[in-house]
Amino acid sequence: MKIGKLTNEQLRQLVLDKLHISRREVKVGAGVGIDCAVLDLEGDYCVLSTDPITAAEQGAGALAVHISANDIAASGGEPVAILVTILLPSTETMEGLSARMEEIYREAKGLHIDVVGGHTEVTDAVNRTVISVAAIGRTDRVMSCRDIRPGDWLVQTKSAGLEGTVILFRDHPADWEGLLSETELAELRQMQDSLSIVREARIGKEAGAVVMHDVTEGGVLGAAYELAEAAGRGLRVDAGEIPVSPITRKIAGRYGIDPYRLISSGSLLIAISADRGPAMLAAFSAAGIPARRIGEFTTGTRIWEAEAGDLLPPSQDELFLAK
Repeated sequence: MKIGKLTNEQLRQLVLDKLHISRREVKVGAGVGIDCAVLDLEGDYCVLSTDPITAAEQGAGALAVHISANDIAASGGEPVAILVTILLPSTETMEGLSARMEEIYREAKGLHIDVVGGHTEVTDAVNRTVISVAAIGRTDRVMSCRDIRPGDWLVQTKSAGLEGTVILFRDHPADWEGLLSETELAELRQMQDSLSIVREARIGKEAGAVVMHDVTEGGVLGAAYELAEAAGRGLRVDAGEIPVSPITRKIAGRYGIDPYRLISSGSLLIAISADRGPAMLAAFSAAGIPARRIGEFTTGTRIWEAEAGDLLPPSQDELFLAK
């Protein structure tokens, strides 16, 4: 099997088709393009998500916190707590584990999230440290992809390939020597502080977002495809409108990879009605968060890019092709 996420078809056939909801408390279960489960516990809705970090080494603790908190925020929820599972190879040191835990605690504290449990062990089942985080949040309403209507806008915040760029910089610093200027290196270090979408998800929800989706493996085009598929709607994406930083374009050229399909935590996709879209973009601008309309949902089920034709479903992330 290829390294990375299963294809949507494999996920359906091998995993999702074997799952059936039987409890009345479960309002949203597992599905393609659905990152969070939602439980109705006769009060606020409880939002749950889990994700491992397998493609990064340096800064993996911070990434683990952010990608899980991002899932909760993208569902319209407030991240409250996380449980952390850490699987360590025998080559890891006590100092290394201590540093990872300090990193995890620091990032969680910065998001006002408590670390409430988990599991830590040394095992020969892994050859490098694997961190998996389960996040718990709360929300007052459930967002559904099925509420997307033809004519709704697709909006993207920040830029494509953010997380992939940061991972490649951290894990392969020698590859960047002579490629970037000192100014660009300073910009890249700032990118490392922009992997959270918690703030912009709050703004998007307040502005009337129909549904939101954080951009992870498969990049912007993969996430857009998943969103349209989950909605059962068509989607036209204008790739020329997708923002990509010059730094990401340089690294994409260095490795011969597609920035539009590069893992992109830190970027958020939002479906919003055309009448509310301009006000939301204005709210993002006022908050200093770059955001742009990159597409529109349509009737039917065709998912395509305006200049290049039909989009392919997400497959192996470009990050794995760069290594």
